[in-house]
Amino acid sequence: MTTDDRHPMLRSKRPLIITRPGERLAGDAKNSIEIGSDAIWIDGFGRIGKTYGVRQLIQTDAWRPFPMYMTEFTCTKPAKPGEGYFASSLLLQQGQTVATSATSNGTLMRAVRMFQEEGHRQGAEVIGVAFNEANRFTADEYEHVMSIVNECEKTGRIFFFFINQTDSGRFGRSAIDKRPPRHIYGRFFTTSHHYTGLLWDIPDADRAIQLASDVALAFREYDEELVWPEGSGISYTQYFAPKAYALGWRLGMQDDLIRSVINSLRAEHGLPDVVEWPMQSFERFVYFILVRVAHEDPEFTELTEANIREGLLRAGYLEIEPGYRGVPA
Repeated sequence: MTTDDRHPMLRSKRPLIITRPGERLAGDAKNSIEIGSDAIWIDGFGRIGKTYGVRQLIQTDAWRPFPMYMTEFTCTKPAKPGEGYFASSLLLQQGQTVATSATSNGTLMRAVRMFQEEGHRQGAEVIGVAFNEANRFTADEYEHVMSIVNECEKTGRIFFFFINQTDSGRFGRSAIDKRPPRHIYGRFFTTSHHYTGLLWDIPDADRAIQLASDVALAFREYDEELVWPEGSGISYTQYFAPKAYALGWRLGMQDDLIRSVINSLRAEHGLPDVVEWPMQSFERFVYFILVRVAHEDPEFTELTEANIREGLLRAGYLEIEPGYRGVPA
């Protein structure tokens, strides 16, 4: 059996699911682009799902106000950042070669042309560029980004997604190198989005459009929306837990029990009741429950507290929680 013949949950890179945090980001990004901003600053704790949400935007287009070409880069942390290094990093991450003798300005113009050519090839009106780990940027890197904006404005438009990890030990968006120059701040920091994990309760602002919690809706993706083989109508939950599914069991049916076990585990370690579920541990938890618990037990009918607790621990739930110290309180 080849990798492509395996169920997507059994592959080395599992599929993304549509989440409400990602949809909230899409709404703010759409508004930012429409109003004429050059960037949106996305902040949130590590492993909460920021990059996951941006990749959701890259892989879908219903949210986009204009035809867009989108791509993602990871920001490095060089000892001596310069224009040439910055532009070379963009080119290298796209598989292009860079001569050691190339001038910094020439390299930057190559990066600009790379964006413009790919945008033109895809019929894009706006080029969308996501910078992961933007918390590593100093004001110098933003000056380089400003140069790219100025060049792209001559023929079209470019928009940036700056993904910032707020618990990285770096400063926030209003304190880049203590305070960025006004022209940088006005360009890149006028619109922002605070990215959350999957919320257990519906935000007041979403009650008119959202009938279930973020967590329940994410479980529903596996219970109903994701199917394999394609066109079969067999959901991921049904595939891995056929007996339980036939009896009416769904992942989303036990979210109250799951929340209860999470709160018990948190209380043991001196953590407050849960508010949000980081995407990293949520996705790993679902994998463990479907593949390792349900699929490996032909008689599986529903989750037990022991199943849930083991799934949380194997998913590294506690390790990425702010305030966790590794030992019970």
